[in-house]
Amino acid sequence: MFPQCFTRYDWCRSYVLPVDVTATIPLVGSVGMYGAHNAARGLLVEICRHTGAAPVALGYRETVLADGDIVIDVTATARRSDGTTLEVATASRARRDPPDCVGDWTLTVDGVRQVEQDRVWPPSPPMQGHMVACLARRPAATDAHR
Repeated sequence: MFPQCFTRYDWCRSYVLPVDVTATIPLVGSVGMYGAHNAARGLLVEICRHTGAAPVALGYRETVLADGDIVIDVTATARRSDGTTLEVATASRARRDPPDCVGDWTLTVDGVRQVEQDRVWPPSPPMQGHMVACLARRPAATDAHR
């Protein structure tokens, strides 16, 4: 990736979820609302935009660890056009006392941790959607050996 691939607009979009989506956070943002909630909604919206899937559910959970770090887990569920479910989970760890970084970000697609996508900084929601679309198109490991 090159630094010019992101603009400030990649992080400032406002994402709105349809009323039939089951979510643990509000479906629409408002002034004073947490930016992390908008990023979570953005994950689901961008996954659907890049894969052609329909949004189904969004789970958001924050956990404060004993060392003061905060882990934010987001699970986005969508339905593909063939009726199968696409489930994407991200985990972000904001470190209270960062050694050399400010946090960690991981990605799981359909239950498979995408270790090669681990990052210090989370990608923007549009980039996350693109990454998921590319990873979801890859054949499963069992399919590749047939």
